[in-house]
Amino acid sequence: MSYPTGTASVPYPTTTVTVGEAGKLVFSPSSLNATIGSVIAFNFLGLNHTLTQSELWDPCRSNQLFDSGFHQFNPKNTSGKFVVEFKVVDQDPKWFFCAQTVKRSHCQAGMVFSLNPHGSHAQFLHNALAGIEAQPSNACELPSVDLTPSHTITHVATAKDHGDQQAIQINGKEIKINNGSSS
Repeated sequence: MSYPTGTASVPYPTTTVTVGEAGKLVFSPSSLNATIGSVIAFNFLGLNHTLTQSELWDPCRSNQLFDSGFHQFNPKNTSGKFVVEFKVVDQDPKWFFCAQTVKRSHCQAGMVFSLNPHGSHAQFLHNALAGIEAQPSNACELPSVDLTPSHTITHVATAKDHGDQQAIQINGKEIKINNGSSS
């Protein structure tokens, strides 16, 4: 006779995120809050996409922590053909994008995903759509400098070669050069 031990194994919850369904440049949902131990199953559909980890302030550049690679070309949108599972190990925000750039940058078209974004998904999406490396809001701002020239130079210099002697004329004043010395 066997008796229950009271230590039933409970599987971790799994949430599915579709990637590129019907040829759209989207992760659906595009943002998700998940508990430690949860598994996020990224179901790749249509076209050729990646799941590449990045940073909030640099959304379209890999931070080299996670990259599924380009192995999921699925033109018939067959569900389950290519699934990447990502296990949540902490509550820190994680930022992801599609690194595909053929025809156009999928990331700069808004193909981004945030895990546990703590209210920053809109900023992450904005940074990706802007297509630039954004700076954190607490960054030190430098004063702007006007680089418009205040003077116009119409004649800079001309040079003459007189054998052993060279002459340079700068704004009407001639400077003669003899063997490295000037007069």
